[in-house]
Amino acid sequence: MEEEITLIYNDIELVVVGVFNKEQNGSYDYPGYASYFDCYKVLCRGQNIIDILTTRIIEDLEEEANQIIKDL
Repeated sequence: MEEEITLIYNDIELVVVGVFNKEQNGSYDYPGYASYFDCYKVLCRGQNIIDILTTRIIEDLEEEANQIIKDL
């Protein structure tokens, strides 16, 4: 399901758009996985800036968005 999360990164308000994948419990035959947020768009004042961001920044934004969703 597509999610839009507004967050502050280095004093800049960004809207992170992506898909939240809820945690799945595993079994002996099928390993589980932790919840994660997969970002495909980062908006700053309505403009998509994901192409100019480093992988590390995108990962930071995904982690923060994931935490915000889990805390809801």
